[in-house]
Amino acid sequence: MKDNKTAVSVKNLIKKYDSAGNITCAINGISLDIAYGDFLMITGMNGSGKSTLMHLMALLDHPSEGELIIDGNDVSKLHEKNRIGLRLRLLGYIFQEYALIQELTALENVMLPAQMLDTFPKAKKKAEILFKKVDLEKKMKRLPSQLSGGEQQRVAIARSLINNPRIIFADEPTANLDSVASKHVLDIFKKLNKEDNITIVMVTHEPEELAYASRVINLKDGKLHVK
Repeated sequence: MKDNKTAVSVKNLIKKYDSAGNITCAINGISLDIAYGDFLMITGMNGSGKSTLMHLMALLDHPSEGELIIDGNDVSKLHEKNRIGLRLRLLGYIFQEYALIQELTALENVMLPAQMLDTFPKAKKKAEILFKKVDLEKKMKRLPSQLSGGEQQRVAIARSLINNPRIIFADEPTANLDSVASKHVLDIFKKLNKEDNITIVMVTHEPEELAYASRVINLKDGKLHVK
């Protein structure tokens, strides 16, 4: 059942980059609402602004102009400490390159975000449960180098869930995976969305993946593009 509150609200969002006096507008006046319970996919050609938009909504970057509200919080009015706290407690992240620490076991990687919160004493038990959720309970003690690409991405999914986020942002999470591993990852996303009511915001450029989404938006030249 979907929550009545809006998960993410974006109003006239703009992101500009200044390179030696040359201004590039990567996001140009986007307005968008994402409801709790959505599985939103963001599509578009390379350079369209997909990842930039996701990074702004995920609080991994700051907009140049516009309004961004996360779970009812006007992010522009938050002190940086509160912004970090919101990010840790509400949001989960999955990246194209997995972003695992090679010297840590899969289990230690999953537990890592919990070290920054008071949930850490229970993190090991929670992590073990999450490994079952992503079908990797027998590989918790392996290093990332001992896992396949698909397995590493499933470790990254488990890590994103350790602090019980309500929204997960995934930036082209299947880009480095074969079709079998990609389907496994997407099936996990679908299950998290349907059974755990976790809102998913995912960047993709693969047309066959769009069937998993409840909603799809397309970007072109930093703007929402209606086909």
